[in-house]
Amino acid sequence: MKSKSIPIYKSSSNILDEDDFFNIKWLDLNIDSLEKIKKPHRHDYFSIYFLISGETIQFIDFHEYKVQANALIVMRPEQIHFHVKAKNAKLLLISFKEQFLMSLQSRNNWHDIFGADVIELDSDSMQAFMNFINLMIEEYDSELKNKEILAKIFSALLDKISLHLKKNDSLEKRKKYNSIYKGFKQLVTVHALEEVKVSDYAKRLFVSPGHLNDVIKEITGKNAKTLINEQRILEAKRLLFWTNTPIREVAYQTGFDDPAYFTRFFKKYTGLLPSDFQQKD
Repeated sequence: MKSKSIPIYKSSSNILDEDDFFNIKWLDLNIDSLEKIKKPHRHDYFSIYFLISGETIQFIDFHEYKVQANALIVMRPEQIHFHVKAKNAKLLLISFKEQFLMSLQSRNNWHDIFGADVIELDSDSMQAFMNFINLMIEEYDSELKNKEILAKIFSALLDKISLHLKKNDSLEKRKKYNSIYKGFKQLVTVHALEEVKVSDYAKRLFVSPGHLNDVIKEITGKNAKTLINEQRILEAKRLLFWTNTPIREVAYQTGFDDPAYFTRFFKKYTGLLPSDFQQKD
């Protein structure tokens, strides 16, 4: 039986004020400990899971990942996910609101980190990250915990993760992975349902629509309009698959005034009618 809406798990156990939510906790997961988190859900915060040992299978926005020790699992608030299986999985979860993230010196690097769902590491890289994490835990557990100190250590950790990603990218990809592409991806994630023109994003990024399209096509092989449309389709798939929202309402919620056009649009990108894609009870 599908739900009327996708549950959003909200931040809790906060040590800072509500807007600057930041939390660290250890998780020990096995198959029998997954009842709540096996249900499809979203968070209202960003998450980084450090898988220290064991293995887990994660479902994130229609992709299933089998993740083994020495890996990061990163999730943005809008992503729908759940834990499929876990076997002796020991994880450290760092969760935080965007307001906290944007206050850090590393704010320009977070696009790199949250552009992938899973980041595989070697044991040396994981140990390097754990050195920062141990400092964070020490400050986090202190009776006199200091927000600025936590933020600085977290900033250094994000920089370290970003450097790891850049080191493992090809030189050509690093050259192309520029600020315009990062900004465009962030804006599309937030605004694709109400802003569907490339010119809307070009105006926000202070570039011409033609230049924006050239940059996006050079990096991804797709034009900017396609990425906007793919984000709209992704949200439509989320609603169709995980909720019992009527197709007409899904069309309206994803920015389509004409449900018939939405049906043609959806089939063009997925090869399926919305009714065929919907999960059966």
